[in-house]
Amino acid sequence: MFYKQSIDDIKLVILSLDGGLLDLNRLRFNYLKKICKSHDITITKEEFEKSLGNMETMYINLPIANDIVPDDLNKLIEHDLYEYAKLKPNSLIKEGTEDLLQFFKQKNIKIAVISTHKIKRAIQYLQLTRLYNHIDFVIGGDNNNLPLPDPSVLTITLEQLSVASNNALVIANYPNLLYAANRKFMNVIYLNDLCPATNSIISSAFKIAKNNLDVINIMLFARYDTMEMYSPLLGMSSDMPLPALKQTYKRLLKEYENDEQLIDLVNNTYQYFLNEILKKDSSTISSIFEEENKDTKKTDKSVDTNKTIDETVSGESNSKELVDHFEFNDIPEKTIHKKPTIKDDPEHINELMDIINGHSNQPIETENEINEVKTTKQEKKSFDSFLHFLYTLAVVALVSFIGLLVFVAFQDFINGPSVIASIIKKIIDIYVNIVLSIYTFIFNGLHHIISFIPDYNHLIMGNDFLSSLAIKLILFIIFNLIIVYVFKFGLSLLNEVEDEDELTEEN
Repeated sequence: MFYKQSIDDIKLVILSLDGGLLDLNRLRFNYLKKICKSHDITITKEEFEKSLGNMETMYINLPIANDIVPDDLNKLIEHDLYEYAKLKPNSLIKEGTEDLLQFFKQKNIKIAVISTHKIKRAIQYLQLTRLYNHIDFVIGGDNNNLPLPDPSVLTITLEQLSVASNNALVIANYPNLLYAANRKFMNVIYLNDLCPATNSIISSAFKIAKNNLDVINIMLFARYDTMEMYSPLLGMSSDMPLPALKQTYKRLLKEYENDEQLIDLVNNTYQYFLNEILKKDSSTISSIFEEENKDTKKTDKSVDTNKTIDETVSGESNSKELVDHFEFNDIPEKTIHKKPTIKDDPEHINELMDIINGHSNQPIETENEINEVKTTKQEKKSFDSFLHFLYTLAVVALVSFIGLLVFVAFQDFINGPSVIASIIKKIIDIYVNIVLSIYTFIFNGLHHIISFIPDYNHLIMGNDFLSSLAIKLILFIIFNLIIVYVFKFGLSLLNEVEDEDELTEEN
């Protein structure tokens, strides 16, 4: 869509979390490609990029939807992706992201972030990567808005931050976000992410950026660019009719298709003179829009026709395969719903890193090698548990001994007549009586069953090596150690329940 775009008076910048600030789209594609490969399905970056827009719809039209329910597929990918992100949060941040956010803050430009997934998860990603404090507004794909390219998400963002569309800049990194911004007549810088910008994208954006640092350069220097010097060289000018400019543009693209630098120059020059023509003759804008809408409708009809043909052919060729794989289709769904937590499976973590980073080819290990690895891990785990026990025991013993020293040092005060002293003494007496009562019950009970086990009184008073106070201190240390481990066990159960609840609520 052709309309005048500028970066002269920007008050709001809208950034994409998925592929703009964080490298999430590439990671999702790598994981999806691995899943598709296991189902003998081919998926391309172009297909995946076209599907981006909302978490509810992004997998519906992909071939894998015939084998796995899209909602279950989305939950699986998003759960594992977030677990991976917690392992390597810094690897998510795209080049120049922090510099770009600092730049907009220095310019007093409001920053909004759009995510195709849940707002809660978007905020968690921003907090995980320590970018959240730079952001003024976050909106996700779970607030019942229509999926992109419908501009409702952008409309809400503009209304919430009280900014007009001509004062807003969208840094789009996938086509549907660009098209939504065009429908709101917003200024757009297109950031190359999964796929390079096509000619239609180039003609619809103000500038094309290779990374976030390039966006800063555009913001700093684009307004000072002048293309007048290239006018006689390329045969484009602001005085020529718009159809002639388009024709010259297409001819130059074809003529210099093998020279990337010249193609960039042609694109920039064309965009510059297009804006100049629209600025001079605003009356042509309405006719341009009508012409563009007609072309869009024709294109949409053509795309719909081709899509119908493709779906028919695909349905005929895959019908037998779907029948043959009926039981197989049921297995992934069960696996997805009963999938174990990733943090409890170190082997799954390593495999997940390889899948998401696009390095899924692993050497085949023999059974002996696998057993050796498992044995080594088990030995290391046992040794770590033993060291942790010794550390906990040392801490508990030290705290108990210090408590005894404090009691002896302040014994006169504790036994004194003051109210505070009486309260402290009451608490200490209750604690001591409870602990000693437990030990009395245990040892006296065991003595009646097994005679060689001493009863409590004989245990305390019948030892010639340790004093009764030392034995009581040891008993208190053991009791306190048990209390610590009971507390840790309770925390671990609570964390597992929270993880299960989070898994059921995830995208």
